[in-house]
Amino acid sequence: MTSTEILNQVHDALKSKSLDFEVKMAESFALVDGVYVPTGKFTPVRSDRQGVESIISGTSFSDHYTPIQNFDAFNVLGEMADIADIEFKNVGSWGNGGGIYAQISLGDITGIGARNDSVGKYISLVNSHDGTRALHLLVTPYRFFCANQISKAVNDASKKNRLVSIHHNIHGNKRLGEIGYALQHANDNFQKSEENYKRLADRVITMDEAREAIFRTMEPLKLEGQGTGLVQKTWERRAIQFIDRFTGADNGQLDKLTGWNLYNAIQGAYQHGTKKTATFEKSLLMGRIANQAETSLVTVNDLLFNGVNAKTSNNEFDELFSKVA
Repeated sequence: MTSTEILNQVHDALKSKSLDFEVKMAESFALVDGVYVPTGKFTPVRSDRQGVESIISGTSFSDHYTPIQNFDAFNVLGEMADIADIEFKNVGSWGNGGGIYAQISLGDITGIGARNDSVGKYISLVNSHDGTRALHLLVTPYRFFCANQISKAVNDASKKNRLVSIHHNIHGNKRLGEIGYALQHANDNFQKSEENYKRLADRVITMDEAREAIFRTMEPLKLEGQGTGLVQKTWERRAIQFIDRFTGADNGQLDKLTGWNLYNAIQGAYQHGTKKTATFEKSLLMGRIANQAETSLVTVNDLLFNGVNAKTSNNEFDELFSKVA
């Protein structure tokens, strides 16, 4: 697909979802002794096609801050199309347009497990109007059957390795080099992810291992909510979600007693069992759900491959697991 075709698709998608607004900086005022006085700071607001203006972010900036318009930010996709064979997928947003993302595909990972599961090699580019000056690129594999934005398979130690920034204020060879690095980083990550996914799919597990992985996932959730009164019911409901997804194996789409099913049961329960608030998309791409997915993948890998397999004991959970599973 050519750079022009990609950009036309992106622009049409932004318009269709009313994300083609213009970002302006409005002067901020503070109420002092009953009088509004200027603060010397400015707040980003969106101006829609109908002329309606609304605040994007409560963050205020100096007059030196210049917002990057969404059309301008995603022009980088045209430059990507000149370097690699990419396919545009969709755009979305959160927080009244405080964050806008576009997703592209570099192809698919296929042949995972005996039932030939597949995962799209998606990358998400995020533009924000909350002070972030770079276009962020995130590796966001997408499992088609359950519409799961699954975690990548490599638990990098630093945020720097999980997120690549493409700067707006550089041009020419330096910018193309930065884009090329970002695409190479994504491809390297997908190669490692594919190896991990297929290793999980090939790993036959026992019900005891499934119980252990789900309990390790559940234990910190209970500790987080201690003293809230509703913690017990919430904890049990979440545990049942994990167990049901594991035993259901995506309605037979996956082999039940495999590490791949175990991981997807935990990750899928996090994603599909979370209330869809205004910031759900952000949580999915780069927030709480994304972190939970990555942590659960580490838990499963540690148990099945890294020798972290000492069995824990909890009579309450064992009783629930035996009843539901």
